[in-house]
This record gives sequence, C-alpha cells and structure tokens, in this order.
Amino acid sequence: MHKKSLCLCAAILLAAAPVFSEQDFALCLAPLALLPMGEAAEYFVPGFGVEAAAEWAPLSFNGIKGLLGLRLGGGYSGITVETGTAFSFYEWKLGPVFRWRPLDRLSLWAEGNAGAFQYQYDWNGDTDTQFRFGGSLGADIHLSPAIALSVSGAYTRYNLYHDASIDTIGINVGVRFSLSELFKKDSAIQGEVTEQSPVFPVSYAWYEKNPVAMLRVTNHEKTAITRVNFSLYQEQFMSQSASFAEIPRLEAGETIELPVTALFNEAMLDLTENMSANAQVLINYRALGAGKETSLPMVLPVFHRNAMSWDDDRRAASFVSAHDPAAQIFARYVETVVQTRKRPALPLSVQYALGVFEALNIYGINYVIDPASSYIELSESAGSLDSLNYPYQTLFYRGGDCDDLSILFCSLLEALGVDTAFITIPGHIYMAFDTGKAESNLQFGGEWKVDEGLIEHDGRLWMPVEITVTNRGFLRAWRIGAREWRDAGDEARFYPMKDSWAIYPPVSVPDATRRAPALPQEDVFIAALENSLNTVGEFVIRDRVQEMERAVSRSGGAQQRLLYNEMGILYSRYGILTKAAAAFGKAADNDAVINIGHLAFIEGRYQDAIRRYQQIVLNQNEDAQSWLGIARALYDSGDFPRAAAAYGDVVRVNPALAGLYPYLGSYRDWQGRPRSYADRLGSTVWANSGAMQELERLAAERTASERLAAERLAADKLALELLAKDSLSMERLAEAVEAASSVVNVPIPEIDPENKSPAFYVVKHRDTLANIARLSFVYADGTQWPVLYEANKSTLPDPDNPNLIVPGMVLRLPSISGEQRSGAR
Repeated sequence: MHKKSLCLCAAILLAAAPVFSEQDFALCLAPLALLPMGEAAEYFVPGFGVEAAAEWAPLSFNGIKGLLGLRLGGGYSGITVETGTAFSFYEWKLGPVFRWRPLDRLSLWAEGNAGAFQYQYDWNGDTDTQFRFGGSLGADIHLSPAIALSVSGAYTRYNLYHDASIDTIGINVGVRFSLSELFKKDSAIQGEVTEQSPVFPVSYAWYEKNPVAMLRVTNHEKTAITRVNFSLYQEQFMSQSASFAEIPRLEAGETIELPVTALFNEAMLDLTENMSANAQVLINYRALGAGKETSLPMVLPVFHRNAMSWDDDRRAASFVSAHDPAAQIFARYVETVVQTRKRPALPLSVQYALGVFEALNIYGINYVIDPASSYIELSESAGSLDSLNYPYQTLFYRGGDCDDLSILFCSLLEALGVDTAFITIPGHIYMAFDTGKAESNLQFGGEWKVDEGLIEHDGRLWMPVEITVTNRGFLRAWRIGAREWRDAGDEARFYPMKDSWAIYPPVSVPDATRRAPALPQEDVFIAALENSLNTVGEFVIRDRVQEMERAVSRSGGAQQRLLYNEMGILYSRYGILTKAAAAFGKAADNDAVINIGHLAFIEGRYQDAIRRYQQIVLNQNEDAQSWLGIARALYDSGDFPRAAAAYGDVVRVNPALAGLYPYLGSYRDWQGRPRSYADRLGSTVWANSGAMQELERLAAERTASERLAAERLAADKLALELLAKDSLSMERLAEAVEAASSVVNVPIPEIDPENKSPAFYVVKHRDTLANIARLSFVYADGTQWPVLYEANKSTLPDPDNPNLIVPGMVLRLPSISGEQRSGAR
C-alpha cells in the first residue's frame, strides 16, 4: 500500500515537471546508511536503505542566490536488532527546504520534515504506522546544469509508541536530477530593447560598426554563463547572422547593455517603402560546460532607400557616388568637351566644375524646394526624417532642393577625380571642391590671388559653389557661395567627402542604370562653356589688367606697344581671344603679328595664321618662331609635305627649337591628326622679348634630360650586369662605380665614408629609397623618401616607379633643412 503511494507521488511529480520547469524542480535518489543513536544504539545495529525525494522551489532570493521550496520524499530502510531480527521502515515525509548556492558548482541546503512511517518486525510480522520528524543538511556538487552529486546528513526520530522512539543519523550519497533542465532546456536569459534607431538603407554599411538598437540582457540562470555570443539575423536584408558581441562571462543575475550592430546587404537598396522588419537576436553560451542557446525577437523600423535624418550632416555623403551610372555618363561627356576647350592658365578642376555647372544649366536642372522635405526646416531637428535623391534621380527629375543638387554636383565632380566637400550653414547645405592648389601657393597662373573667395582647409584651397543658382552662371554661384561661407562664420561646417565616406560609405542603387540622361547639345554647351570660361578668366585677371592699363596710360612708343603685347598674352593664356586680338592689334609690332597668327592658328583659321607668319618671314627670313608657326599650321591643316619643308627651315635656323617638335619633320598622311582647340592653345609659346630664350631653355632642358637619362640607363645596365655575375658586395662597390663612370663618361663624385652629410649616395644591394632616407647621414627619417624620389626621378630606369633602383646608381641628396652637403657615400 505504502509502496504504491510512493510510486504514485513520484509519477505525479514527474508528470508535473514540465509545468513547473520555469522554477526549480528536481528529483533526488540516494542510497542510505542508517546509524541508530542514543538508547537505540543499545538494541540496534546500523542498517541500509534507499530514499527518493522531489523538490519544488518556487521562491528565489537573487540577492543571496537562495531558493525556498518544498521537499517531498520517501524511502525504505532496515536495521537489525542485536538478536538478529530485522526491523524495516517504510516512510514518507514533507517539509520546507532552503538552498543557497555560493558557487556555480556548489549548493548547500537545509531541510526540516515531518511525516509518517510504517515499521514491521520480522519475527512476528506485526506492523504499525507512527509519526516521524527530522531534518537534514546537505551539499550538491553540480556536474552539469541537470545533474549533481548530492551528499547529506539527516537526523530522524521515529516514534514507536507513546513512551518509545528510535533516533537515527542517516548518511546519503546520491544523485540529484534537475527536471527543469532535463524536460525543458529553455534558456533563462532575458532581454529587452531599450533604444531603437531607425534603419536607413543608404547607410546599410554603416550599421556594421554602429548600433541599430541597444539591448539589455539579464542572466537568470542559476550559475554564471561563459562564452556568451550575441548575433543578429534578419532574413530579408542579411545573408547570414552576424555576431555583434561576445562576453567572456556573465554572472548569475547580472545585467548588461549591448549595442546591436548589423551586417546588412545591398538588398536594402531595393526598398521603396517603409517597413517593420522582424529580426532575431541569437544568444549562444555555456552553463557549467553545457551549451545552450536562445533567441530574442526584435522589430527593426526600416525606412525607404531615399530616407535620411540630419542628426549627422555627413550621412548625406552616402548618396554621393562617383560610380552612379547616370552621373558617370554625364560627367564623361562634360570631361570630353572641357578637354577640347580647356585653358592652360586655369586649374583643370575649376574648369571641370565650371563645365559641370553650365552643362546642368543647359540640361535643365532647377532648384525646387520640397515643402514636405526641406533642408531649411528639417535640419533644425536632428531627428526629423528627410528624403534625398540619388544622382540619377535628380538627373531624371531635372531638379531638387539644395541637398539633392549638392549630392548631384559632388557626384559628377568625384566621377572626374575632383575632391569635393559639403558645406552646411544654418538652414542650408551646398558644396565646395578642391582646386588642386595648396595654401602655400598664393596665386593661380600668376594672377589669381587668394582672397575671401576660397576656403583654406587642411593645406588645400577649396572653391565654394552655391549650386542652387544654376541659371546665374558659375562665377556668380562661386561668389555667392564664398559670401555665404564668410557670413556664417563659426556656424559654418566643412565636411570633405572622403572623410565623410570613411564613416558613411557611398552607395549606388540597383536601378540607377535603367535610364541614361539626355546629354546637352554639344554646340550649345561649348558656347556656354566658352562664355563662362571667359567670364571667370576676366574676373581672375582683373587686378592685373587694371595694373597694365594704368601702366599703358603712363607710357608711350615702344614701351606702350610692349605693354599691349603683354596684355594680349595675358588674355590669350586664359583663352579670352577676342580681347587678346584687340590688345595685339594696338601693339602692332612683329611680336604682336606673330601672336595674331597664333590666335588664328588656335581658332583653326590656318591660312590666316600662315599669312601672318609669312609677313614676318618675308621681312626677317631667320625668324624661327614664324617658320615654326607655318609648319604647325600646315601640319594641322593636313598639308604634311609642306609642313615638313617649313620644319626644315626651323631646323636650319634653330636646331634646338626644332628638337621640341620632331613630329613636324616625319610625316605620313595617315599619321596626321587634327589637334583640338585646347591642344593648340596649350602648346603655343607667345612671342615677346623673352619668348625665344624660353623656347631655347625648354629645348636645352629636354636635350640634357634625354642625354642624362640615356647615360644613367647605360650605367644602370652595367651595374645590373655586374650584379648578375656576382652579388654586389661592399668590396666590389668601388669597382662597379668606376666601371659605370668609364662607360658613360659621367663624373661620379668620390666616395667619402667619413663625410657626415654627403651630397650623393651610391645605391647598394637591397637598398630602397625609404631605407636610404632613414640613414643617419641622409635624413634619419624614412618618411622623407619622396624628397629623394623627386630629386632623382628623371634618372631612374622607370621614372614612374620609385621602387626600381639598382646597385651602382648615384642618387643626389638635396638639403632639406639648410644642411651643407658635399662628397658622396
């Protein structure tokens, strides 16, 4: 009867385990050693038995890692009377139990209990049921979350009848099974999202290192957990789960907050509507050596691909892309036209920016304020959402607000290799570009002085452009942009695009290739480009022209003609040919006639140019510049035989000058190619008092450079041959240098090992420019290798490759801080 009761209780507890598994529910099984004590020890000898107990602990005390619950148990044991008669107990008990877990693998517990027992004498078969009570102290050694080795000592009093009892001490060594862990292995890790950030597809790569949310996680396991790995997975926008944190150890009851990052993919850029994306935080860890895992649901608010907030103005850089297909097509068209009309005295980056500006105006780009998405309104609230266009969209819509136009303009210039930046002032965003000039260079082309119209940043000069006034001309847009920067003062911000891209990488959306932009009509574009180049050029040289005009008014005769010729040359260098022709006409001397011929040549009026040059040749047959002009005009017009004949006169009169234009004397009909306006303008040397000296200097430099390059190549070749025969050791260094010098007849300075600051250095085996610069008697600084490269570039076997130096070469060591240098090492 009692055995059946115990089995029934055990079955009920096992069946209830899944129900109570969120709390602590366990089953204990242990053999028992029973030791009589007191008076009972006089009549009984020790015996053995077995017991089982079930625990349910619904109350926890996290502050002290304690549990309070109930313990229901029962068992069988037997002791023997000294006479040899067996005395058996069947018992069951119930009482409170308190557990304290000072260590992850150790629990201490105390129990008090009361119940009933049935005993039986073997000699007469009598049985009786009586009351019993007792208590126990024990310790559990946890082998895993579900299994522990249990050791306990128990005191029990068995009341036989009203004046007799048996006191015993029980010693148990058994096993404790946590049914909560066995039947339901769910994690006890809890988490909640404490902060949620909007997810902008354009910044999808940014979230790899920056949080989409903050997660608070608490360890409700009974023990510390280790090797806790957190990862995020979102099926639609992530190719795989991505780990965002790993915690070596998290104590029981400990709470931490973690930033949740995400490795999104480009699928986000297909999103044209806002959505809530379901995601999961996956948590893997180990508890007492056993691996466990759980997941926490998370909802990500994902906005459409054009969405952005102005909490950081640099976010807009993600919309700027040099690889946007529509922007590339438009930019390459502008580049092609500008290259054919460029002016030699203006920085190329300025001409590209000017060309882009005028092309967009012809294309029909308009500044349109979107009341629902205005930078003026939204920039005042960092959390406000805005909708920005990608470059191809602005081209397609032919308009946008200030942020859209800034993005488009920057993308077009970046596609042309021009560095750009965003400028933000209260209520407005526009752009600037790098002119390619350093702060230390105070002039462009000798006339353009740095003033308030340029921005000095990080050692470079940048030109601000107000891109919303596309119909008012580039010069006006520049001046407005400069004034806005100046007026904003300390409130203005300057964000170079490359710096912003380091935080918010650029993207190109998938459907950007669907439609190519319609390109402006070329002849209309060229006319607008020419007009704008002339306007900017006149603005740049305005101070210099005024100085020259004042000088003209104070002079006369030959001096005045010289000044007019110089004024014409100034206009010509900036491509302002109409005013150049007027100035040359007032000069009316031989140089001016040649220069008027140059103007005709540049404009493609070859016969008119030849007529002007011939005027000088008829009066002065030995004028090399005029013969050269005739040869160039004939060549570009396609009359190659006559061009070669005229070139022969250049060779006769001035061989050095002829050496600069060898193509004129080697003609083939199929080799001739018409050169562009920009080629003719850029290659023209204007006639003045110093023109011939300049041409002869250029010719002499070229001849010397070619001779020196050939000599150095021969020396290098010999050194390489020596190196191939025998690894060039220090003992053979002098031999290599002497041999190289004798072959090429180039004096090489004597090697002086004691010289602390040599002016030359002989390259040794395994040398590099950085290693040489690092030597104490050179610069003691390896980062100064570019100084060596620039000083010796023309003598290297491959001038474009600073890594190619060979043993036996002699490098010049220029001074960098005024130090005296002589001799060689």
